[in-house]
Amino acid sequence: MQSKAIYEQTLEEIAAAIAHEVKNPLTMVGFNLDILEASDERLGTHKNYTMIRKELRKINALMMDFIYLTGNHQAEKEGILLDGLLDEIEEDFGVAMPNISLRITYTPKKMFVYANENSIRTLFGNIVKNAAEAMDYEGEIQITAEIKEDCMEVRFKDSGPGLSECAREKLFKEHFTTKSMGSGLGLSICKKIAKEHGGDFTLENDEDGGCVATVRLRM
Repeated sequence: MQSKAIYEQTLEEIAAAIAHEVKNPLTMVGFNLDILEASDERLGTHKNYTMIRKELRKINALMMDFIYLTGNHQAEKEGILLDGLLDEIEEDFGVAMPNISLRITYTPKKMFVYANENSIRTLFGNIVKNAAEAMDYEGEIQITAEIKEDCMEVRFKDSGPGLSECAREKLFKEHFTTKSMGSGLGLSICKKIAKEHGGDFTLENDEDGGCVATVRLRM
């Protein structure tokens, strides 16, 4: 047990070092990219700036996934309005992914849960992002939130092709991904956040097609 604790502490220290060493260069690259693009009058080069920003975002997202997965995130919890948080996510993704329709149903309205808002936002955001990627950014995600006994249950059902047999067997294994540029950390992070809140996260195919991600959070 002691060796495991030392190992986990080492991972956290490495993650913190990576965050420190990578964050500043990424910020400087982005800043200088803005300057270059503003002064570049060549019509054919602006798509290159867009591509570079896209790749920088991938690096930043990968770094944050690694830090979250290896770190100890016993963040402060408070009462948060679940439907308000989901409404914000719907608005954000509606702008970023105009061909994805998010339909949200609450039973009842004004649902409060004791949790860390940033962590739950990351959890729900990862689920919506994964569903959108599975549908090639075109389709529908039905989100239902309801109270079941002593927990809050939130279901995300997409209209994608569902999970393959191979994917179902390897779910939640770190670094497993079906995406060519994926890190394989997203689902593990979802599972970790749910457990930190005394809940659970599952992913399975729906009998009517598509995939259903279910989050259960203790109230």
